[in-house]
Amino acid sequence: MMIQTWSRLACLMLMTTLLSACAGLTKPEPEQQDVEHFYVIDVDRGIRDDAKAGSPILLLEPVKLTSQFRGKTLLFKVGDNEYQPQQGHEFFSTPEEMFTEQLQRWLEKTGVFSQVVTDNSVSPDMVLQTAVTALYGDKRDAVTPQSILEMQFFLLSEPSDTETAQTLFQTGLRIDIDIEETTPPKVVKGWQIGLKRLLVTIEDDLSDYFSE
Repeated sequence: MMIQTWSRLACLMLMTTLLSACAGLTKPEPEQQDVEHFYVIDVDRGIRDDAKAGSPILLLEPVKLTSQFRGKTLLFKVGDNEYQPQQGHEFFSTPEEMFTEQLQRWLEKTGVFSQVVTDNSVSPDMVLQTAVTALYGDKRDAVTPQSILEMQFFLLSEPSDTETAQTLFQTGLRIDIDIEETTPPKVVKGWQIGLKRLLVTIEDDLSDYFSE
């Protein structure tokens, strides 16, 4: 009888020890999921200049992007003809929407135009067509890290769907911004600096054109 009692006591003590040991174990941490990062390119001209009497109304058509840059995922150039998408790093909106919004907001403050519209709510005097032809971070081994932005501008005399539209003014601008390293945050910051410089330049060009 005594032997049976001690056997039960020994089993109980063993179970208690095992449970205590298990309680001290920690479950392995689940593998961290890739976190998605979203970016915007946002520039501000600051002070709004008043338009002169008789300034034209501008229709701003949606900014177009060449095929390789239309997606929301950031692109790095890693070879002469090779681009690498940066998974998990995307623009918050489509590049078309983002650049159209930034361009409209900037031009509205220049005083060059009385209105800058993106629809047919009013009859425009001229039309601006814009294309982004380069938008990438340069990560080639033999090249300095840079944010690359290139845009083309075409100012037409009237809506572009008419056969009589004439090109009044056109220019192409490329901005190469040196950055410390080709990482998504630094590339986006470089694009932001580049877009502001580019818009200052196109504003000056348009001001010169209308002052002639």
